[in-house]
Amino acid sequence: MNKIAKTLAAAVLVAGAGQALAEVKPTFALGTELYEETYREWVDGQRFMKERASMTAITGDLHLAFDQQNALRVAGRYAWGTSDYTGAYQGMPYGSLTDSGQARRAYDIRATYEWTTFSMRYPLTASVGAGYRNLVDRLDQSGPGGYRRESEYFYGTIGIGTAMKVGDGSWTFSPKMSYQHLLRGFQHSGDDLNAQTKGYGLEVSTALSRPLGAGCASLTPFYRYWKIADSKMNYAAGIMEPQNQTHEFGINLSYRF
Repeated sequence: MNKIAKTLAAAVLVAGAGQALAEVKPTFALGTELYEETYREWVDGQRFMKERASMTAITGDLHLAFDQQNALRVAGRYAWGTSDYTGAYQGMPYGSLTDSGQARRAYDIRATYEWTTFSMRYPLTASVGAGYRNLVDRLDQSGPGGYRRESEYFYGTIGIGTAMKVGDGSWTFSPKMSYQHLLRGFQHSGDDLNAQTKGYGLEVSTALSRPLGAGCASLTPFYRYWKIADSKMNYAAGIMEPQNQTHEFGINLSYRF
């Protein structure tokens, strides 16, 4: 009897797991985006350097809906472009050194859990998760004294958004905002390394979507921001990564299958 009971219990568990998996509704969005990026550094309150870049990216978004309220989202992007650099020669004022055409690439990936409530006029979705951002710019291409620079951010993220029908009802307007908290950052300047412990980011987007074929097309203007404090001092190398800010304005075009 015990063997029969165990067999039946196992069968129920397997059947339940199979049903749960069958109820998961996956969708995937593939897109492209264009954005303008401005990165600035300050030392003792004075401008130290600036980079401006025009970037192109490919994006992907996997959404797994377990039911109407609970979902898992994994999203990422890979971007590339070139930047214009403004800085200073040693002992000279800011702006005395300029260059252009340095290669630049970045990627970001994050996973979030989403919970949606329908208790208000419009659905409200809250999200929480974690992500990783990596950026490389080739300052070594600007000539002697330049170096390959790589930034790594590990961060937590929380967000909130909604969706509402507009126009004739075939369009959906979906504003969203999120806050990113830096958990740990690493700045690679050539062979030297600095650790970053304080910083945050913000994102705001407003997607406009409508059904198209078997899926849904979306056009999404966005703004992304990062503010990172001075890094810890690398006493062996005698260097510190200065406080910095990053602004990104752009637009994304995607299609969800």
